[in-house]
Order: sequence, then C-alpha cells, then structure tokens
Amino acid sequence: MWKGLMNMGIYYTYQHEDAWKVALERGYLQGDPHYAMFNDEGFEFFKPAYDWMVEQYEQRIGIPLNGNYPVWCRDEFPDLGTGKRIGSGNKGVVLTVELPDDQVLASEISFWDFVLHNSTLFDTAEAFDTEEEPIPAYTRKSWEKLFDQKWCEKMAVDRSIAAPSYQYVIHRIELHHVRAVMPFQDLSDSWVDRIRGLGWRLGYRLGSKKSIPFQWRDQTGLKEIS
Repeated sequence: MWKGLMNMGIYYTYQHEDAWKVALERGYLQGDPHYAMFNDEGFEFFKPAYDWMVEQYEQRIGIPLNGNYPVWCRDEFPDLGTGKRIGSGNKGVVLTVELPDDQVLASEISFWDFVLHNSTLFDTAEAFDTEEEPIPAYTRKSWEKLFDQKWCEKMAVDRSIAAPSYQYVIHRIELHHVRAVMPFQDLSDSWVDRIRGLGWRLGYRLGSKKSIPFQWRDQTGLKEIS
C-alpha cells in the first residue's frame, strides 16, 4: 500500500475507547499530544522519535499536523489475543478504515526501532559493528531509509531476516473513512487472560468475532453502527 499504487487502501488502527468517543463528537480521529505514550513515566525517551516522524510526514506528504501527532495504522488486523496495546484492562476499539494513499506515509517497522532508540541505520553489518560513533546529523539522515521500500527489501534479503513489515501514519482519520469497529478490552499476562486470548483467536478464525459495520452519515453528528 505504498503511496501511488492505488487511490485508497484498507488499514487498521487500535485506539483507546476515550479517543474514539472524542472522535465521534468532533467527526475525526487525530493524535492528541496530551494522550501520547511518551507522556507516561519511563517513556519520555521516545518523544524525539515521534517528533521526527511528524517532521517527515509534513515534509513528505505536505499536510501540516498543527501540533498534533499522526494516527498510526497497520495493513493487517491486530491480534487481540495478546495484550499490551492500550494498557491492561482498558477498553478500546479496532477501526477498519479506508484512507487516501496520497495522505498516508509508510515506513518499515523493525527499522523504526532504530529511530526510537536514537541508533544509526547502516547499509552493512560491518558498518554497524564499527566503533566509530556517527555524528547526530548522519544518524538522523540514515533514518530516512525506512521510507525506502527497495532498500528495506534489500536489507531483508542481505541479512536473511523476515520480509519487511510496514506501518502507516496519517494526519487524521475522518469518520466517513471508517468502515467497521471492533470493541475490545486489553489483556494482561495472567493465565486467565491468556486463555481469553486463545478464545479470541479461535473466535476470530471461525468468524464469531467480527467487526461491526460503521457508517458516518453526515457532518451534523448523525452516526450509525449497524
């Protein structure tokens, strides 16, 4: 679903129930900085990475975020049989959305970890093992490789690792782009929740766990979940 391959694409995003309620009130979902994960104790280190993604989105897509953060999506439905998505016990929703490809920025997930940990992306394992510390500007420039599909695929082949997996960001999701909603409650690592997780996976595969079709009727606040 790289930019330019199609006009619209199907994506999935999971959100806290409160974020969804706010979206229903205003007609769109956006990344409110007040609810960002790096506001939590112990996660402050990740804020520069998300600020960098904001810069990249604005430069590459040309849409300003106006102090907000983008909404993160995947091209596969998340496995709700595992937890640690929005916090154990918290309620949320998985949204199935159809988005304009020219508003979506794709990046490779495993290489995104380099940005999160302020590490340099090298072209070879030998370069990665060097003891010489790159200058910060070189490191930041190297992160842009995660937007290069051909480079990501070449690295996967050269390093004999799994095929690249991609994540997607968009400035916001208008509710008329939401196609379906699946409510869920985030699981913990307890044995009870592990059993619940197995039950969810089985139900999803058998078709008993389904998203609810959603249609946003107009801009007056009228909405429908059928």
